[in-house]
Amino acid sequence: MKSVVVYYFSGTGNTEIVANMLKKAFEESEVTLTLIRIEDIIKNNLDVELKHFDSVGIGCPIIGYGAPNIVYKFINMLPKERKKVFIFRTAGGVGPINYNASKRIMSKLHRKGYEVFYERVFSISSNWVIRFDNQVIKQLYEATDKKVRIMCNELIHEKNRILKTGISLRILMELVMHICPWIIRLVGKDFVVNNSCSHCGLCINNCPSKNIYKSRDRIRFKLSCNSCMRCVYSCPQSAINFRFLTFFPVAGGYNIENILQQSNDGDQGKNGQIPPFFYDYIDNDDL
Repeated sequence: MKSVVVYYFSGTGNTEIVANMLKKAFEESEVTLTLIRIEDIIKNNLDVELKHFDSVGIGCPIIGYGAPNIVYKFINMLPKERKKVFIFRTAGGVGPINYNASKRIMSKLHRKGYEVFYERVFSISSNWVIRFDNQVIKQLYEATDKKVRIMCNELIHEKNRILKTGISLRILMELVMHICPWIIRLVGKDFVVNNSCSHCGLCINNCPSKNIYKSRDRIRFKLSCNSCMRCVYSCPQSAINFRFLTFFPVAGGYNIENILQQSNDGDQGKNGQIPPFFYDYIDNDDL
């Protein structure tokens, strides 16, 4: 393996952090890794050229126990190829309930001739519902960096690693994953923009699925939302909120880069929760 390309989608930064970790780990092993954002491919309708790469990676968050709609759209654009593919996901939790989250991606890739031989789920933090404590986030980040380096070594040696669960959980999650994409699209219709909006256009320009537009001097939302929460957290006026799903955003907003840059001395006590998977994740390199 001499050259690898990774196509990734990151809503609020977690997946992009892991993608850059992976790039660093590969380059330390003298393997060239090219990172390409999936939203750039979609927005600019670019061709996907794979013939110069030995292996292909796909990275994205787990949303609705599956993949964001933009990722399925990207996979539909892929040419038919005989390539080995690895998948990495980021999530607010790592455990069996998320182990089937890539099955639809794998199925679509298989029909195009690709062989998925490796997958991993990482967690740095949660940007939905539950706010993790800042110190927990930093420890998850360190554990993820270690796991990414292990992943890099396993990929270079072409180790097979596919996450599996019992048949009952797999059937249940298959049903959930068929329903969730349609629910996720509707989430954007619950957004409401308050009077603090300055009409700067940031949400429109940054939306990965072009779901946000301006009409009659008002910000409006279509039906192609990925529920990535980027618009909610990046609005400089905090003007985008939910009408009914008010429990979705984590308290105080979310900026993973700011959290990781804070010094330990700057964290005053506990400011969030310790997730139930935390200790297994930082202690078990196979998780």
